[in-house]
Amino acid sequence: MRPSARALLASARSTGQLWRSFPPAPNSTARHRVAYVGWSGNGNLGDDAMIAAHRRLLPGWDVTQVPNHGGFAPLSGAALRRVAVICLGGGTLVLNGHFRETLERLMRAAPDAPRVMLGVGVEDLEFREGRRAAVLSEVATWRPLLTEFEQVRVRGPLSQRTVASMGLDSVVVGDPAIALPDQSPGDPTGQRPSDRARIGVNFGVTDDLWGGDHAAFRSTVVAAIGRLVGAGHDVALLATTVQDRVHLSEVARECSAAGVTVAGPNSVGLAALDTALKRCSVVVGEKLHALVLAARLGIPTLALEYRPKCRDFQLSVGRGDWVLRTDDLTVEALVDFVTAGLAAAEEDRAELRRSVEDLGLRLERAAESMRLAMGRVA
Repeated sequence: MRPSARALLASARSTGQLWRSFPPAPNSTARHRVAYVGWSGNGNLGDDAMIAAHRRLLPGWDVTQVPNHGGFAPLSGAALRRVAVICLGGGTLVLNGHFRETLERLMRAAPDAPRVMLGVGVEDLEFREGRRAAVLSEVATWRPLLTEFEQVRVRGPLSQRTVASMGLDSVVVGDPAIALPDQSPGDPTGQRPSDRARIGVNFGVTDDLWGGDHAAFRSTVVAAIGRLVGAGHDVALLATTVQDRVHLSEVARECSAAGVTVAGPNSVGLAALDTALKRCSVVVGEKLHALVLAARLGIPTLALEYRPKCRDFQLSVGRGDWVLRTDDLTVEALVDFVTAGLAAAEEDRAELRRSVEDLGLRLERAAESMRLAMGRVA
């Protein structure tokens, strides 16, 4: 079957973007070019934070996003051969078929390039909802790819468990975004403006979730927000993606119409998010990087696990007990969950900071090992 005009146009655009991403360069520059496999530049603050963390931890290396268009034109192989190092980036990439195909293409084009990773997430074999229904079929093809890396480093204990089930060793280093410093301007102490507890709430647009009922999840969270505000708490809506900011703006209007006052949502940028986060006593988050970016500031996190990656991260910072699955959610359960989290918050902060500091050191050591592996092409 001949490809459609739309498919040909997408392929041409993909090729053009690849050539722009990896242009011809003097050998000194080309030797330091790192092809980053993962997401970024799509209005998702978490994805952008992870590639920023790689760039921060790998100074002197040109960490460049590999475009994520479906299908590569034949010309793109020449562009891909211009990379010196292949880096499997941050996010839940392992056992994802799209990123496997991207990685395989890179490995074929640059067979001698070192393969490195900082801290990747792994799909959970027990989560087979929607687009992840075929995750088991990816195990056999991902296993040999992972054996080519200098070391397998993962986000959390659930990722490590899945890698172990594949017969491979790995080390837990945390989510790369943990390594980013606070970006908020102004008061470095992060003092809240009142004595009222402020609860940061993040939830939004997702593809798959436990239970599969997006509408029920949304209505439950909105009702719980009303209860919490009625109990005397401040609530701030926290956005980590452009899509979620639109969604949360609608939630804010809905709350206002019901006589419930909420703050936010913030604009989608790390400085704006950090400013909003530092006003919170706790953060209740559905999206993974609402949790990661809050935890890195020492703010206790309460996870609404829509996919296992949220629990994976919480376990990595010693907060595995503070997880509520979306298919176990009721208004009463969520209000009780948040109320308990608020009561424990002050005591939990010190332990969370120690866990985050430990992961930060692990990420720095991981980056040092990566630089050593990459150094043979420097």
